[in-house]
Amino acid sequence: MPGSVATIILTAILAAQLPAPPPARVRTPSILPISAIAITGNKSIPTDAILAITALKPNDNGSAPIFDAARDRLLATGYFDLVSYSFKQQDLGFAITFNVTEMKQVYPVRAEALPLPQDQFIQILKSTDPLFNGLLPATTNIINRAAAAIEQSLAPANPGLHIRARVASIAPDRYEIQFTPAEGLPIIADVTFDGSAIVPAADLHLAMVENGIGQPFSESGIQTLLDRVIRPLFAKQGYMRARFTNITSKPAEKVKGVDVHVTVVDGPRYKVDSVSVRGQMANDTRRILRMANLPSLDQATYDDLIQGIPKVRDTLRGEGYLDAAVTTGYSLNDADKTISAWFDITPGEQYVFGHLDVIGLGLDGEAAIRKMWSVKPGDPFPASYQERFLKGVKAEELFDNLGDITATPTVNRQTHVVDVVLYFAAAPIGQPRRRAP
Repeated sequence: MPGSVATIILTAILAAQLPAPPPARVRTPSILPISAIAITGNKSIPTDAILAITALKPNDNGSAPIFDAARDRLLATGYFDLVSYSFKQQDLGFAITFNVTEMKQVYPVRAEALPLPQDQFIQILKSTDPLFNGLLPATTNIINRAAAAIEQSLAPANPGLHIRARVASIAPDRYEIQFTPAEGLPIIADVTFDGSAIVPAADLHLAMVENGIGQPFSESGIQTLLDRVIRPLFAKQGYMRARFTNITSKPAEKVKGVDVHVTVVDGPRYKVDSVSVRGQMANDTRRILRMANLPSLDQATYDDLIQGIPKVRDTLRGEGYLDAAVTTGYSLNDADKTISAWFDITPGEQYVFGHLDVIGLGLDGEAAIRKMWSVKPGDPFPASYQERFLKGVKAEELFDNLGDITATPTVNRQTHVVDVVLYFAAAPIGQPRRRAP
């Protein structure tokens, strides 16, 4: 076979045995038009508002640096804990998706002692912050930025006004962001009342003198004070729907502060219709109500239930339920003006007595003390038993030349066992025998 032909045949055979070359990879362009934009993860902030912050629109150029900048703009708003994105080529462009995690610590806002109504205050925040929906993140940068926006809006008519914002507690586990003059809220100098035929105005005034004078004045603050200090005076007599209307204020004449005047509407009187027990001791209702020592239903008021709380709690603690928690609640039937009230009780675990240590006495003295100690190991341990026991020992005057007598309980919250150490100290030399008072 001619050499040239053999070479051609061998080359063909070798070529057939070699793997086919990989197909040429098409590299994704670094810049393409944006074909689609999506937002995921938002719960309270509208998607359109978030899209506006990204400053991206379909058919604009898209690239990783452009998307990074949009992500940073979202983070800079302070409304998001986390912002991430992903994109892919789609329809000759990039489809981009931003995933956001909204801030959890967001609170309602309130203007206090500022020269504008609440609705106008809210409108200013909405116009200057496209993500504001009534709740503001509780971060220093965000609330300071909002305060600056309010201050700038009010500056033409109030050139010397400076505003500060802070997170304020308005009730247990309830907060709001308050905007006030930078120098702080004015204090309450005096509070007067009219309108009530049930509680004398002088009694209402005295209650506020004892609890409200000197407190910062704000619309929400004065309402909270009235609910906490004044409302119970009406509830005590069954006037559960008392209202505080026409709350006005003016600068005090003799001191720096404001005088507040409140008109009260007593409302109708409600009578207790039923009292029940809720919680873990609901099946022990009769015994709990005996502990509360309530008057008959035709005479009981909601204040009687309030007075019953310490009675029930102390009785349960005396039975060894040292962590007992007792609260009350009620619902009103406006049709027949009655109150359905209840005790809500969480007794916790029952604690038992462990062992007693007596220090500072001889064998005879220790034996006498142990004989007096009536709680046996394994018995429910009454709260404050050791204190009552010491009073009895001192009253008996059993020992001469005694100094201080102390009792130290050790409460084990895991095992629910209480151990007690009694320590009898000798009186200093020259000091007469200690007598019970």
